[in-house]
Amino acid sequence: MVEIQNPVLNDLFKQIQPGYTMPVKFEISGTPADKLVHSQSQEVLQPNGDLVVQIKDSPDVDYTLSHELMHMYLATTGYPQVQYHLLTGTPELDKQHYATATALTTAALHLVVADWQREHGFLGESQLALLAKGFASALSKEPVGGDNLLIYRSLSLFDHMTLFVDGGTDDQKAQWQADFPQAYPLAQDLYATLTQKKLDSPFAYRRAVVNLLARFNVLVQASGFQPLDNDEFATLPPVLSQRQLRLSLNQVFTLKHSAYRDRATKQLAYVALGKGDRQNAFVLPLKDTTPAAMQSLYQQPLGEILDQYQLDYSVR
Repeated sequence: MVEIQNPVLNDLFKQIQPGYTMPVKFEISGTPADKLVHSQSQEVLQPNGDLVVQIKDSPDVDYTLSHELMHMYLATTGYPQVQYHLLTGTPELDKQHYATATALTTAALHLVVADWQREHGFLGESQLALLAKGFASALSKEPVGGDNLLIYRSLSLFDHMTLFVDGGTDDQKAQWQADFPQAYPLAQDLYATLTQKKLDSPFAYRRAVVNLLARFNVLVQASGFQPLDNDEFATLPPVLSQRQLRLSLNQVFTLKHSAYRDRATKQLAYVALGKGDRQNAFVLPLKDTTPAAMQSLYQQPLGEILDQYQLDYSVR
């Protein structure tokens, strides 16, 4: 295990540790590669209860460590982390939901992470060059006539674009257009959707992700693919005001008896959809669903329900 040497990262870590119930430790190993990829770091929970951030083969440890620490910081300061509590009944379809919603929400987080890294000197020209090498090694160019990897390439390119100011230079955009003539317009559209407003708070981030999930469906359907209903399938914990917490459940959310099953109970799930954005904010593992019990639930203060079921939420 190693100690964090960089004073900026050490200060960041001091803000993070109180948000975790277990000790967080760091391990650096391997031979520095000639490229940066985000898979060079991972969080591993040890049998003794420690959470170890493992960094392996990174050519720029401060970049990789700052990236991982910022993800941890955002998770402990109210930025919603996508969750999956439902089952469609078709494992392959579940995987498609997981993959796309995770890719979109992670890319949105990367925009916030990269802005912080840039501001604090951890993301400059040398790091961007190493990241570009990592990206080029991981994603093949589109073949003439296209193939079945359009969605994967679009999401990968979109994620890569979030690391650059304005989504890349004019030269980079021209090169991506040449290398990925079908995927680049989709990635560019997703980037424009994400950056319509600043992602400067958990509430702004969540709003942007909801818009991103909806826009992604429009784009894939226009490309001839079946859209995914991650507005219902993927849980994006809510960011609520104190006033909303005092309101009754049915004033803030619509409780939908879903056609999907709850992963925990294996029964048909009860999904809370935001009245404004229709996004899954939490899933209630209800046992008593008699009319009297449901009526009582609808009138119960939202904050009490969230605490009763130990559901994740943030306060704005």
